[in-house]
Amino acid sequence: MSKPLKKVKKIPYQFNLFYENIVGSIAFVPALIGALFFCFTGVLLYAEQYGITKWMEERLISFVLIKDWDVAVSLLTTLVGALISLMVFSFSMVMVLLNNAASNYSPRIIPNLIANKFHQIVLGTYLGTIILCLILVMNMTPSQPKIPLPGFSVLIGISMGIVCLVLFVFFIHSVSVSVQVQRISESLFESTIKKLKKGLVDHLGIQAPPEDWKNWHNYASNRTGFIKKIKLDELQKIAEEEDIKIKFLANNTDFVLLHTKLFTCDRELEGGVLDMVLSTIIFTNNELVENDPVIGFKQLTEIAVKAMSPGINDPSTAITVIDYLTLLFREKMKNNESGAVVTSDNGHKPVSEIRIWLDIIGFDYLLRIVLVSIRQYSNQDMVVTLKMLLMLRHLSDAEHATSNQMQAIRREAHSVLVDAKEYLKNPEDLGQVVHFYEAHFL
Repeated sequence: MSKPLKKVKKIPYQFNLFYENIVGSIAFVPALIGALFFCFTGVLLYAEQYGITKWMEERLISFVLIKDWDVAVSLLTTLVGALISLMVFSFSMVMVLLNNAASNYSPRIIPNLIANKFHQIVLGTYLGTIILCLILVMNMTPSQPKIPLPGFSVLIGISMGIVCLVLFVFFIHSVSVSVQVQRISESLFESTIKKLKKGLVDHLGIQAPPEDWKNWHNYASNRTGFIKKIKLDELQKIAEEEDIKIKFLANNTDFVLLHTKLFTCDRELEGGVLDMVLSTIIFTNNELVENDPVIGFKQLTEIAVKAMSPGINDPSTAITVIDYLTLLFREKMKNNESGAVVTSDNGHKPVSEIRIWLDIIGFDYLLRIVLVSIRQYSNQDMVVTLKMLLMLRHLSDAEHATSNQMQAIRREAHSVLVDAKEYLKNPEDLGQVVHFYEAHFL
């Protein structure tokens, strides 16, 4: 393939990456609201030319509209200075929030905090009101007696200033709540449980891939990053038209490198078909719960590990996170892990042959990587150790637990016991752990 053609094929990917960086920025919503206020101010000034202030004077209380040029200009300029100070202070608080979250919990939860739309809307309202007031001041020319005072526009500017003050009160409350680890953990839990219930799992069936899939033709990635999304409808259409079957070798939590194995196919693909398949895979540079619920498990685990580190030493937070992880694992146990993508109708009945299999992180492996991280930092804390065993007992009591899942649960319970015997020096503490293990896992 010629170099010019390769550059052309990279344009959609670069456009998507540019779009993601812009939309994911904390400045996107404020800039958008500021642009809307700019247009709204133009509409207001246009309406002033047709006497909207005079029309409002006949319908509003007389003292509502300002009738003096100096008073109007003074109020608007004062409002602009106050809102700029308010905006700088609010933005500084957001930066402090992000810094505290990164240092105390996990740097990987920052994208979730940046995505807080309320904070972005507040900053955007500040910016828009500043733009509104500045444009009004620029267009207020009392030296020209033929131009009437835009009293209604000034009233809108003052009203928006009051709205900004009210929003600032709610903003302070939101920031103070957002920085709490309980709220961060709860938000991660809600996002993850939602993806487990109504995410990609709706498209997955129980049919395992063909036994000879390891002998298929492997194809490498043409991008570097995490898999953000796979356009399954388009990929299914391509698979049906070309009569092929595809098994993915990388999942959304893997960092896929350029020219590394991405998927395997039951027959060799031509260049054009391969390009179409690769175009259905969208990559990203960020790990977000919206991309894969497993990322939610990892981020909650990081919070628990950070809480048990010597610098923070907060077992209560670790216990709370384990409670959330218990609920998530019980939901994870219900999910199919074959990765078979089922195309169904409105009645959820398969309408075509299964041709696509995704790489799904199974319950067994996920339980291991979560608990091994927590065990490493809490092996000397008897309360957290018992909490992990209690979590495993709740999972074993689930009615939908399979034999393979029960085997994984018992294995992890035994690993917790082994660590307790090695690191718990107090015989009373160790005795409670051993008694709990023998009562529920033997």
